[in-house]
Amino acid sequence: MSKEFKFTDPGEGLQEAEILEIHVSDGDSVSEGDIAISLETDKATTEIPVPFTGTIEEVKVSEGDTVEVGDVLMTYSEGEESGESEEEESGQQEESSDSEQEETEQAAESSDQDKESQEQEASGQKQAESQQEQSKSGGEKKGKEKQQSGGEQQPVAAAPSTRRLAREKGVDLHSIEPSGKQGRVTAEDVEAAAGEQEQRSEQERPTTSLLTPSTVPPQVPDFSQWGEVEREPLRSIRRATARNMAQSWAQVPHVFHEDVADITELERFRRAHEVKHGKLTVTVLMMKALVAVLKRFPRFNASLDVQNQEIVYKHYFHIGLAVATERGLLVPVIRDVDRKSVTELAAESADMAQKTRNGELSRADMSGGCITITNPGSMGGSSLTPLINLPQVAILGMAQARLQPVAEGDLDDYRITARLHLPLVLGFDHRVNDGAEAAQFVTALIDTLADPESLLMAV
Repeated sequence: MSKEFKFTDPGEGLQEAEILEIHVSDGDSVSEGDIAISLETDKATTEIPVPFTGTIEEVKVSEGDTVEVGDVLMTYSEGEESGESEEEESGQQEESSDSEQEETEQAAESSDQDKESQEQEASGQKQAESQQEQSKSGGEKKGKEKQQSGGEQQPVAAAPSTRRLAREKGVDLHSIEPSGKQGRVTAEDVEAAAGEQEQRSEQERPTTSLLTPSTVPPQVPDFSQWGEVEREPLRSIRRATARNMAQSWAQVPHVFHEDVADITELERFRRAHEVKHGKLTVTVLMMKALVAVLKRFPRFNASLDVQNQEIVYKHYFHIGLAVATERGLLVPVIRDVDRKSVTELAAESADMAQKTRNGELSRADMSGGCITITNPGSMGGSSLTPLINLPQVAILGMAQARLQPVAEGDLDDYRITARLHLPLVLGFDHRVNDGAEAAQFVTALIDTLADPESLLMAV
């Protein structure tokens, strides 16, 4: 008997994933534990093994598809089933169908014989049916309201391509009356629902102006009318980044405080201790300095619980490090920075960066960060305005350090010296912290960086 193998959450809180590679084909024999599909989530690559021994009947997805929890990946049969058994079952179904047809015909004849008496009672029956229909409609309405107010909806039977189309069209699959076999929603159903939805939106859409712009993303024009174009799907990590950054920018009132740190002595210190302490980078030293300042300004080591109207203060210090990869930007987290030496942090940061670029991060590796450091300085740039990584309330950006001429002394007695300057920018959530606090925070950070010997003593 044919069974369905569905995509289930492997315990990481996943909602959707993208099909990277399919390792089985229709008709393949597989054993329990064999890898069937490789998926890419918004954070990492996951391999999905089959939980059965049997034969793959039909693979329902294709490489590049986006699937949600509950989607059917493939159908299969367990063990070995002979064609004779299938034919026998088919024959039994046909006999059952013939028997049902005979019963239906007999019922129709009986219905014709009683037609006259039924017509006499039609008025009373119609009234009763009307009352029952109203009661049923009210019950269904209440059931839907209950489902919307907190009841868990069952997954809708639909192909991954149909689900993707529904997301693109902004159509809720639960609101569609399915027309496909076995109650499956088809692409045609989605297109029809999208048309009706667009028509209703046009009728209900209020007049917008420059003061009240529409929040609905505008539809892009057909760019091919002006020249050759190429389209590339928004893949898992890039799609997740787009969603998270749009949410951050829309919900958080960002403010940015910029300043420049003199890291001349810090750089001399780093070069002197690099051999002893491994790959000692400015980012590693910045982590230690940042923790020291976070202890003085705890509202930057916090999160805002909007629903409960509370600020959540964290008594641990986990620092996220933004790492650029070919698949997009990822933020692994270095935990308990306050409890580790610069030697330990240097080794762990290097290992985590390599793990990130190899696509080996787990969701746990990227969870629990208190504040994020992003350092694109090696690629150039004199400043940046990074967006906060929710649910954090601050992010520290580091631009490119440059050797600058600096006048030291006073107006009548000065000298020009070369100093290494590092542009810093602190992006913060104005709901939690104010500009004065941000200025004090960055000033304290600059002062800490100017005393590099203290970073070695911090363990």
